[in-house]
Amino acid sequence: MSDFQNNPDFSLFNLSAPMLLALERKGFTVPTPIQSIALPRLLAGEGHLIVKARTGTGKTAAFGIPLVERLTTGGHLPRALVLTPTRELALQVAREIASLAPGREGYAGVFPRVTAVYGGASIRNQIFDLKRGTEIVVGTPGRVIDLMERKVLDLSAVDEFILDEADEMLDMGFFEDVEKILAQVKGEGGEKTRGVTTPRIALFSATMPEEILRIIRQYIGNAEILEDKAQLDEKPLVDQFYMVLRKEDRLEAIRRIIDQAEDFYGLVFCATKVETDELARRLVECAYPAEALHGDLSQEARERTLRRFRSRQTTILVATDVAARGLDIERLTHVINWDLPNDRDGYLHRIGRTGRAGRRGRAISLALPGERQRMDHFSRSMEKTLGNAIQRIPVPPVKSVMKAVKARIRLAVLGAAAEMIPVRLENVSAENRDEDAISPESPPDVSPVIAQLGRELVEKLGSGEAVTVLLSMAYGEQLDSSRYGTITEIPDTPLREGRDRPWGKTGKMRAGKKPAMLDGSRVYVGLGRGHGANARVVASLLSRAGGVPGRLVDAIEVREYCAFATLPPDAARRACAFSRNAPKDPVIRMASPRERR
Repeated sequence: MSDFQNNPDFSLFNLSAPMLLALERKGFTVPTPIQSIALPRLLAGEGHLIVKARTGTGKTAAFGIPLVERLTTGGHLPRALVLTPTRELALQVAREIASLAPGREGYAGVFPRVTAVYGGASIRNQIFDLKRGTEIVVGTPGRVIDLMERKVLDLSAVDEFILDEADEMLDMGFFEDVEKILAQVKGEGGEKTRGVTTPRIALFSATMPEEILRIIRQYIGNAEILEDKAQLDEKPLVDQFYMVLRKEDRLEAIRRIIDQAEDFYGLVFCATKVETDELARRLVECAYPAEALHGDLSQEARERTLRRFRSRQTTILVATDVAARGLDIERLTHVINWDLPNDRDGYLHRIGRTGRAGRRGRAISLALPGERQRMDHFSRSMEKTLGNAIQRIPVPPVKSVMKAVKARIRLAVLGAAAEMIPVRLENVSAENRDEDAISPESPPDVSPVIAQLGRELVEKLGSGEAVTVLLSMAYGEQLDSSRYGTITEIPDTPLREGRDRPWGKTGKMRAGKKPAMLDGSRVYVGLGRGHGANARVVASLLSRAGGVPGRLVDAIEVREYCAFATLPPDAARRACAFSRNAPKDPVIRMASPRERR
């Protein structure tokens, strides 16, 4: 290994020219520590291997490069099987291996051919790909077993078996499925058609619990154990949280998160370029300094966007994962996952953008009701990797957001006053600073025009009224609590599945359903999507008609030509009376028993 240490380069592994070209194209120049110790063993193709390596250390390339290099001849049956715990990881691994595979005469696309099989996608397409022929199958245990039982996936020719993220498989309860697949790969209960009695098995895991050691002893026996002992990079100091929300409530939640923060400066991650542009546009419409960053931007536009963000001309950068790769921006306070990442590597990469250089950061994920299991998965992974789990928190209530906004404005005004009147304010604590601490005998360091105008306003209005008017002009919109919409609370304990559950997996409320835990009167509103209305419009109308703050308008359900919402009983009666006296406004009435169901 001394040659590698002196001259760390992929060429030391005697890789083929197409592989070296593929690595160069991907920007891989120096092997990671786990690649430097695993590649020689895997390329040699001798003996089983157990690799203990942390998340984000280059494991996929460590087993992907040898698979591509060793599979030089094609056939109909798969020659290699890679098992992953999640469909997102299966897709990622399949794409990574395919990006290393060169084209070959007689085959369309890459060779060796890579097929991803996983639940949640059309099994017909996956069956078609398998029947067409493939060399490498990457899949999740459930779908692999399903295809095996349908006699579509034949593992008798597999002589390379990779078990990725073994500890995650264990945590997610997949190990019985893994054992069943492993028994088929080893040919137990049937002869292997290619005469291979002992396929080579490589197991990758961040940790090595007893259950994994048991399966190693049972199915693998003696195996070389490799461990990445390189020093851990500095762990990000990140407080991790998540909220469970309906899809349509996420914008309202992110507004409250930003406004409650003392000095928000952060990244918001979206899954697609289209959603990145859309969210940035909606934030700008709400008067937030936001910009989008994604792969469709030209290099010039990208640099201009980053320059404005680094100089804090904009303080919210809405980005895709691809665009955010390699970003190194100091003093970020927040990372928000508008869409959840595909896997724990992606999650760790995102939250690692904050909490650097000894400063604490906050990572907040906006999960839909159907994504709570994924959040549990991420939480267990982060507890192992960073030592702290992801905590569920409620959306900040409007009252606490307004308290934070007022405190921030107060400090800003007093800070500006301290700069203009340093003699009187330099020794006054922030808690005790008020207008009485500013002596009129110490003229502010401002222009004569401003000083004269200030005296005129005080003479005409009085000092208190003058300050109130100026604050209203400067900060009136920020101090208006009615600008916040309503958010439907999602219970900590999931409701019963099926027809009694008010939310679908996407977070949209099912027709005719409302949360059982909400009290109040259900009202009908003759206004819907066909009239151009959304939840915010309905909330504003009912807030005005019922004479209550917008936050008390709850469980809003907007349909095509009408809407339903829950109000406190007194407010519901006032809203109905208001509607009777205002015939030009949309009809508001109590919902019938049938409509309330």
